[in-house]
Amino acid sequence: MDGSKDLPSSGSDRVIERGDTYEHETYGVVEVTGIWKGVQGVDTTYEANEKDTFIVRYSAKEDGEQVGELTDTLDKFLESIP
Repeated sequence: MDGSKDLPSSGSDRVIERGDTYEHETYGVVEVTGIWKGVQGVDTTYEANEKDTFIVRYSAKEDGEQVGELTDTLDKFLESIP
């Protein structure tokens, strides 16, 4: 990557960008707060050996209240936004 904040999705022509908002099918409007590669030591939900997996961290509001930051693999995040 060239150090920009744009991240090409895996196998898609979509680009996810930090700071942008997206309509999530479960949480409504979410804001991407971080993107990184690899999951080792990040979250036990994912396999620790998946170092080539991109992770998207995002925040959402539920009933007008901020919920904690959420994480998904890039593929799962893309599946959740129309």
